[in-house]
Amino acid sequence: MDIPVTASQSKVFPLNLGSEMGHACFRLTGTVAFCVYLALAYFSGHLGSLNNAVVGVSAYLAFSAIWIAVVGLSLLTFRTRRMLSIVLDQVVFAFAIYHAGDAAASVIWASVVMAIGNGLRNGTGYARLSSVLGGVSVGIALSLSPYWHTSKFVIEGIVLSILVLPAYTQMLSQQIAQAKREMQQRAARFESASLTDSLTGLMNRSGFFQCLQKLIDDVARNGTRSAVMLIDLDGFKAINDVCGHAAGDEVLKHVATRLHDCTEGTGRVARIGGDEFGIVVADASSLAELERLAQSLIDAVSGMQVAGRQDLKLGASIGICLLPDDDCRDETRIMETADRLMYQAKKSGKNQYRINPS
Repeated sequence: MDIPVTASQSKVFPLNLGSEMGHACFRLTGTVAFCVYLALAYFSGHLGSLNNAVVGVSAYLAFSAIWIAVVGLSLLTFRTRRMLSIVLDQVVFAFAIYHAGDAAASVIWASVVMAIGNGLRNGTGYARLSSVLGGVSVGIALSLSPYWHTSKFVIEGIVLSILVLPAYTQMLSQQIAQAKREMQQRAARFESASLTDSLTGLMNRSGFFQCLQKLIDDVARNGTRSAVMLIDLDGFKAINDVCGHAAGDEVLKHVATRLHDCTEGTGRVARIGGDEFGIVVADASSLAELERLAQSLIDAVSGMQVAGRQDLKLGASIGICLLPDDDCRDETRIMETADRLMYQAKKSGKNQYRINPS
């Protein structure tokens, strides 16, 4: 999508080459610098005459100055200005080359820079347009110029450089961009893996505390009513001891699925370690809603059965720390409170929940 740069934005950073006005100012600055170079070369005896150069350089200087006004006054549409500037850049430059003769030899590379710049700023299609225009117009100018007419192999080399170098640069740019995207994707996958419990697919302890810290920041900034739940499974140790670790792992995976299903759209579930789970509820709309969620979690876990072992029962004890709370402003105090409430629920007969005073 093309996003035009307004005149007010451009004036802030006039030499920002990524902006339309910045490029226009840079074009004028470079042309003025070349004029100074020609004057110094003439007065030092390095250049015999300025007669031929004046016409060509004046034409490009006039174009550069006029284009700043065109951009500044937002004449024409942005897309039209972009297309027209590409065409005029190469055609007026070729006209200057034709008239300047040997005085322009030191800037013959400018057409290549224009094509590369258009590609980096606007995309591959504009680089191709600029390089083809540059190759054709500069090639014609050099062929017709008395100074360059005797150097056909040089002309061919210059035209090929205008066509090949921008395409090569664009190809490298695309490959670098692709490599950067792949690196970012790998980094994202690695970060996701580092925050995910490999057994259940839930967030792990690191992911939970990262999520908890974000919740603390949001509560401190907005005062949003939130909650942190700590869940410990009742009876899991017996299942693990009697049925083995493989069966215990299957139970944990089923528990994770049920907790996730109960809290989907409401909170983020994590396996903190062993048979302990944590839930971050970012928006606890009411205490009654939070209590219903806690009871649904208990019902979901206690409804599970171990195949072939009716004597082994599973349950859940939940401690809930409501936020904001003046006594719970950091993750340490929040976790201590939730842990204390969880053990109160466990001592009260299990399959229960306890909430700190709101």
